[in-house]
Amino acid sequence: MMGSNSLVCPILGFVSILVFVYLSFGDLLSVNYKNDPKLSFVESNGTNFVVDGKVFYVNGWNSYWFMEHAVVDHSRPRIREMLQTVAKMGLTVCRTWAFNDGDYNALQVAPGQFDERVFKALDYVIAEARQVGIRLLFSLVNNLQAYGGKTKVVFVFLLEVLQNLLCLRHADHAQT
Repeated sequence: MMGSNSLVCPILGFVSILVFVYLSFGDLLSVNYKNDPKLSFVESNGTNFVVDGKVFYVNGWNSYWFMEHAVVDHSRPRIREMLQTVAKMGLTVCRTWAFNDGDYNALQVAPGQFDERVFKALDYVIAEARQVGIRLLFSLVNNLQAYGGKTKVVFVFLLEVLQNLLCLRHADHAQT
């Protein structure tokens, strides 16, 4: 009786370690990007865009939602599906958002403070696009209030920075 109980603790310990490792690094196992296609930078030559010395024609579309959907695991497959579909159609460039200063899945949660989950989601979008040879054009700011926009960046974040500066200044005067 004592012998069977003595195996329980080591087995539970081993299983606990496996669960910890999976939860800590499991997202690295979900996508394999070992065979990344080479995508050179697009350059200009006179009035043409060129890639590796050849004229490059931009056939593109707008999918603002990529980063936001990549944050949530159940909606990630939509990104791969969309990129594979448009690559088969011959599209070459996608304009997408690399910002979100709003409240839901915000990239910038406060001035200079970013949510690492959302950066990882953006990395996922970049890696998926690269797999099918799609280049990304990132929008870094917007005017839409629903996603923060200039109102939040200019007024709310600026007000927060000014308040912090005033508090620091007040604290300095209080100490003297």
